[in-house]
Amino acid sequence: MASLCFEMNRCTNATVQLCSKIHHVPAAMMCVFLYILQASVLDYYLINFINILYICFLVADLFVLVALVVSIIYGHTKMDRQRSAELAQTRMMFSLSWVSWLLININASAKIIIIVKYNAWPEEKDPSFFGPNVFKTAIALSSCIFLFLLTTQHDAPLGSDRRTYISDLTGTVVFDILDTVDILEVFFTEEDRDLLWNGLEEVILTQATMNLILPTVPLITLSLTHFGLDKPKRPMMYLHRLLVVLVVNLPNLLTRMILWHGLSVGISPFTLKNIILIGIAMYEFYEHKKEKLEDSRLNSLEIGDRNFQQKDVKRGHLGSLTDTSTEPRSKVPEISIELEETAGKQVSEDNLEPKIYKCVPRVSLV
Repeated sequence: MASLCFEMNRCTNATVQLCSKIHHVPAAMMCVFLYILQASVLDYYLINFINILYICFLVADLFVLVALVVSIIYGHTKMDRQRSAELAQTRMMFSLSWVSWLLININASAKIIIIVKYNAWPEEKDPSFFGPNVFKTAIALSSCIFLFLLTTQHDAPLGSDRRTYISDLTGTVVFDILDTVDILEVFFTEEDRDLLWNGLEEVILTQATMNLILPTVPLITLSLTHFGLDKPKRPMMYLHRLLVVLVVNLPNLLTRMILWHGLSVGISPFTLKNIILIGIAMYEFYEHKKEKLEDSRLNSLEIGDRNFQQKDVKRGHLGSLTDTSTEPRSKVPEISIELEETAGKQVSEDNLEPKIYKCVPRVSLV
């Protein structure tokens, strides 16, 4: 038993070492393979069920494939320079993954819209392997392509702050893409599709297109921050979360409510996903606003205390200046006034006039 465990440990270590040497090569190969598979399946629906002229999409597929390969190679070069400590050159290199993702899904969205508009799949009476289920699976491959493409663009260690930052931005992308596939389910049943109001079909296709293109925003954010090497851009993070609510979950929830209550179409379990993610996003915005208010309150208190301390310092400084710089005033002479009686003109008794005395003040300085 001990020897078996030892051999398993050796095999595991050898596998890890091999994966470390080849690094992201398997992820890159899977990303390219899945893209080729998705593009080929969608092209088959266009060419086989609509018109052979849609073979011109092969040119667009080839162009997108070149862009995908270039973005993967460019990302691998960028990571090599990071590991070789050429950080100055690495800061000048931005990931091109968002460009390839945008091109992939613009091309795929155009194909999806054409296929849905022309009902380009076999009827239920004529079952075939390339039916609605394979078509939905081809669309859902976008979620796998996104995961493998993201893996080729960074080497953030598991459990690190960088990995957490990347997961916060891209954690819901896979579920949003699967949600998009589910919202298209109404087109694959003829009875349900006939119940759609005028314009509702275009609205659902627009939602699906936006849901597939929206992951470009977190990829741009990660590219600007070098996948967490630089300080995270909070405004871009909250912009992405707001867009996820306004572009993906809220429209999908409203559409499902219309289909369920207005047209009596079967409900989808992804309705709960929409409600939960909307609630989580609203709570995060509440927490963010609460933190900002608390920070502003603390800053105002600190500024008030600082101003109060500065006033106290100024008062103490002025008091010390008054005590040390003012000289004692010179002594003011005291003035004393004494009244001295001086005799006026004395009149003789014969004249029968009274004596008059005058008080003359005498001023002396003490």
